[in-house]
Order: sequence, then C-alpha cells, then structure tokens
Amino acid sequence: MATYSLVRNLFIGMVKRARLYCSNRFDFADYPFCYRERQLDSILLPELSTMCKGYVFAEYPVTRKSRNEDSKGRIDYWCIYKGYSFVIEVKHSYDNFTSGKTKDETLRRWKLMNKYQLRSIKKDIEKNFTEKTNGVIPLALHFVTSEFGGEPTDERRSEYIKQERDMLRRLHEDLAKIEEPDFMSLWEIDKEMYKKSQYNGYSFPGLILVSKFYCPIKHKGAPDQGTVLK
Repeated sequence: MATYSLVRNLFIGMVKRARLYCSNRFDFADYPFCYRERQLDSILLPELSTMCKGYVFAEYPVTRKSRNEDSKGRIDYWCIYKGYSFVIEVKHSYDNFTSGKTKDETLRRWKLMNKYQLRSIKKDIEKNFTEKTNGVIPLALHFVTSEFGGEPTDERRSEYIKQERDMLRRLHEDLAKIEEPDFMSLWEIDKEMYKKSQYNGYSFPGLILVSKFYCPIKHKGAPDQGTVLK
C-alpha cells in the first residue's frame, strides 16, 4: 500500500537524518524533534522530497469548507508518491512517559488534524486538484517526542524501554477515542544521542510517530479508468 510505504520509509529516513544532529565532527548535539513542528521540518521536508523525487509542495493553499462559509487555508505538504497525490497535515507534541497520562495538548492536536483540517478540504480536492494521479490521499502525521525532567541516565533509559508497550497502548487507546490511528512506530533514540539530549531541563529517550490513513479521494485529474504510472 502506497500510504504505509510512504509513512514507514519517511520515518526511517527522518531517523537517519536526525542522527546527523549529534555530530562529533562539529562537536554539537541539537535535535529538531526536541523543539516544535517548525523545527521538525528540518528533517521531514528533505526526506519527503527525496522520496517523492522532488514532487513536493510545502504550505500548499487550499479552500476549507465549513458550516457557515468557506475559508482560505494551507495544508502542510502536498506530494506525489507511487502514483498517488498526498495531502499531509503534521502535528508535534510531547509525552512524559513517567506520568502515565496523555497530555491534553496531544489530544487537541490529533482532533484538530483529523476532525477538521483533513476533512474540510475534501470538496477542494475533488474540484481543483488536476494532477494526473490515481487519487488524493489525506494523511495525518503526529510526531510525539518522549520526555522526562532530569538527567539522561542509563537507569531512566532502561525504565523507558521497559514501559514502551504500555506507553504505546495508552497513546493508542486515548487517541482512538477521537480517531483510531492506523500506524504507530517508536524510535529508541541512539544511546549516544540520548546522553546528549538535555534541553531546558528535559531529556528525550524516544520519538513516536502516530498516523491516520484515509481513503483516496477521486479528484478532477484522476483517470476515469485504469491507473497512472507510478
């Protein structure tokens, strides 16, 4: 499936790019996933562009359909991959694994992305997207940085690894009350990177990607029959 392939390979590629930010050559360690969505773009956009052979547009203009009136907006990314167009919304938040509770911020952003942002552009996609692809697939990507207050010790990293299954189960259950995820993956941050991960009194043992896949929308450019080249 094109969507699964895109999300899986994108996350793997982003992890590889993130490792460059722990550099012995230049003697620095500063990670995009420790900040916010805008900084995460430092590793997301170049990887997406590579995968899609340059067919990528950031901050793509769209018209959002609401109950009262239409409004102008933007989606985070448009791209073409394996014969399909994708419209992608991205969110970033944090999860303190020691608390055992999903933050309200994470739930709010997951809801905004899935209940409004991706749903409100369906009419615009159907009428105004003219590229000759097999369909337009809305895609939600929510990156969740695992954090805790204090030093990045070996003991804390071991504790995190032991709790991974419970943490992912808790995130899935809480997010599924809003919209059930179709994909979840976790990166245990490399030990060397983890040891240098402190920022504003917090340490970061892992990065999680939660994604929701949507069915392709038949748009103006889609062929009436058959498929286009990938």
